[in-house]
Amino acid sequence: MMISFFALYIMIVICLVIFPLPIQKEYISDMIKYKQGVSNNMIPFMAWIDAMGDIDYVGVLSAFYQPIANIALFFPFGFYLPIIIPGFGFKKIIFVSFLFSLTIELTQEVINFILGFNYRSFDVDDLICNTLGALLGYILFKYIAKFVTFLKVREQRDIDAL
Repeated sequence: MMISFFALYIMIVICLVIFPLPIQKEYISDMIKYKQGVSNNMIPFMAWIDAMGDIDYVGVLSAFYQPIANIALFFPFGFYLPIIIPGFGFKKIIFVSFLFSLTIELTQEVINFILGFNYRSFDVDDLICNTLGALLGYILFKYIAKFVTFLKVREQRDIDAL
């Protein structure tokens, strides 16, 4: 059952970060002709710096929407992975979530190359926020696992006391 939820989650992530793809020839042609498109970000924490500069104009929530959304997007990844693959620890979660995030960013770059313009951006902050989100999901998993273990031990102790 958990594997099905995880597979559904992965499909949702892919749909959110890859689709929709532009297929209108006129749109693609105009984007290339007028050199439109998003820019890539290779400077760590630039999204956070930009967000702080936008707070006065759009408010805190709107300014930090993108980084928070990236953290939230990968939160389930860090939570479900150790359930599906027991023994998945801290280092593996960081490595695999970073690798999955990097795969997404590189896929976006390949799509950009095929289209001839930057439809989606490669953003190092996405890598950081996605990995952080998975790490936070893993931390929640560990706390819940400890709590469930505590409850089981206490229940067994109560049964043994009878």
